[in-house]
Amino acid sequence: MKKSFWVRLFSNKLMQGFMALKGNQIVILTFVFLISAGALLLMTPFATTDGRGLSWIDAYFTATSGSCVTGLTVVDVKNDLTFFGQLVLLFCIQAGGLSMTTFGTLLAVALGRKINLKERLVLQESLNQDEPQGVVKLTLKVVKYTFIIEAFFAAILTWHFSQLGGFNSLWYGVFHSISGFCNAGFDMFGNYDSLVHYSDDVVLNLCIMALIVLGGLGFPTMVDILRERRWATLHLHSKLVLLGTGSFILGGAVLLFALEWQNPTTMGGHPFYEQVLMSFMQSVSARTAGFNSVDLANLREISKLVLCFLMFVGACPSSTGGGIKITTFLVIILATWATLRGRQEPVVFGRRIGQDIVSKAMTVFTLSAVWVMLAFFGLLCVNHAHHPFTFVFFETISAFGTVGMGVGITNDWDTVGKLILIVTMFLGRVGIITFILSLMEQKPDNITYPTSNITIG
Repeated sequence: MKKSFWVRLFSNKLMQGFMALKGNQIVILTFVFLISAGALLLMTPFATTDGRGLSWIDAYFTATSGSCVTGLTVVDVKNDLTFFGQLVLLFCIQAGGLSMTTFGTLLAVALGRKINLKERLVLQESLNQDEPQGVVKLTLKVVKYTFIIEAFFAAILTWHFSQLGGFNSLWYGVFHSISGFCNAGFDMFGNYDSLVHYSDDVVLNLCIMALIVLGGLGFPTMVDILRERRWATLHLHSKLVLLGTGSFILGGAVLLFALEWQNPTTMGGHPFYEQVLMSFMQSVSARTAGFNSVDLANLREISKLVLCFLMFVGACPSSTGGGIKITTFLVIILATWATLRGRQEPVVFGRRIGQDIVSKAMTVFTLSAVWVMLAFFGLLCVNHAHHPFTFVFFETISAFGTVGMGVGITNDWDTVGKLILIVTMFLGRVGIITFILSLMEQKPDNITYPTSNITIG
């Protein structure tokens, strides 16, 4: 009886503490829980082929990279992890791509339990929605569309890998379908080579690119497209997402082709169709996926900077990708153009973008840039291997954008360097504003102060 009393008391206190948390705090805690659970499982002897399990820092690094759908890795997924270890990693990728709150909602609905207001607010925060109305329906659509898309491409890739035989072809198909749609970038080809030896494989490259784009569009945009089906009736958000996605993919591919088609260590010497395929693959993948069909370390310096820009901008809001998001970048560009033209607020497609949206975009950009520079400086301080300046910067941007494209230096970081990258991947996935607001208490300012002029520029 006494033991039961203390158990009930502890449970009640735990529940009260949980209910007192804000939505963004709960979202962050679900990621912390997922990462910790994945790391503990990867430390078991069943997870690695040598029977020793991963060290704590490598386990947390791998679990964070999987849960934050990044793709930076310090282990060879094919050769270092057992099937159990690969399964743990794949679960982290799937749960991290959709978020644990989405899975919790799916389970609650399956059990017939009603979703209360607190849980709706958490879903609102997780899906980056403006209001809690309709978030449960959106969550269910997210799960449905995700599983349909992943199953469709898994079937194609399973057929494509049929030469591997039986279960291996199925496992390769499922793993790469989930990794592609969740923009994770982990692969089963071994030796950290990603798609370098498959740059001429049209089916594989097209499937991976399609999965990356679909996963990076954002679930609200996907729902809007399927519901409206006409450009004129789409929401402004969806129009900006589609316009930005197409422009970044095409622009990135053209730039990379122009810069690399004569580089003998990357695209030079390959057939024209393969060079085009490689250019589009790298442009699409830089939107936070992490697959690469060229040796990134041998890219020209300016090509690396192009990829850094694409990685920093990233995918779209409420998607499986990271970065500051395409809409954030477009809003800043539109606001800058409006200022140059003497307008108070930007206008696009006959719609006005409010000052609150512009301020939030500026805040996201500023905080993201500040953290990237701090992380970059920290990595430079522990750069004992003396890697080139651009390599370290590339690694930092890749981590923050949850991209995972590497230039071959990830394994060289010491414990401090890996911790910096772990925090950077985490902030890039949950959102730096979400993280900061979870630590702060917002209070409305009821006092209006007099305006004073400050010279700018």
